[in-house]
Amino acid sequence: MTQFFETTQGIMLVGAMIGAGCFAGGTFIPSALRWANAERARNPKAGARSAAMLTALALDDFVGAAYAAVHDTPEFNPANEGEFVFHTPEPVLVLPQAQDLSLLGEELFNETLWLSNRVMNLGNALDSLDLASPGFDRFFERRQEGYAVLAATAMDLIERLLADFDLNLPEKPDYYRQREGLVAVVQAAGQRGTGTRKTAARVQAPGSNITHLFPKTGEEGE
Repeated sequence: MTQFFETTQGIMLVGAMIGAGCFAGGTFIPSALRWANAERARNPKAGARSAAMLTALALDDFVGAAYAAVHDTPEFNPANEGEFVFHTPEPVLVLPQAQDLSLLGEELFNETLWLSNRVMNLGNALDSLDLASPGFDRFFERRQEGYAVLAATAMDLIERLLADFDLNLPEKPDYYRQREGLVAVVQAAGQRGTGTRKTAARVQAPGSNITHLFPKTGEEGE
């Protein structure tokens, strides 16, 4: 049987089979791509609604992380007052791919990307502060106010996405009033004086569920 493929006729047959396979593949793949693009073109609203839902969920994740960061009281090292840690990670906004965001329309596309850029700018601005200066260069109040404003902006974008694309997000506990908490922080930001360090370093009340990251010394440890 294998001797046949060593003959001229066998070689010609194998070549014909390979050529036919390449031709079929070269014809089928572009056709499949054209079909997929045609399906997307015929039903652009479905693609846009999917992109809107993905974007709304991504923004909602950021709002939750920012809300936690805004209400996170840093813990200071009693042995080194310049050393502190937060109990929650820095908020990060992870958006869908740009090709999906483009389905939202130019205005929402731009505003969503602008918000992402503002989140990065806030992180860079906070990194540029001189924490060795008196009052930590207002790092804590700037961080709290900055994330509160960005989270409130993200909530506004979410509401527009839900209204424009007739969507709903999963329900949240009725006592989890994110917007009210964020507005209160923004309003209080302008009223705070230079006592941020004392407020941030206040000792947690008995029964707190926050685990202290630094060992207590002196009277604090009693």
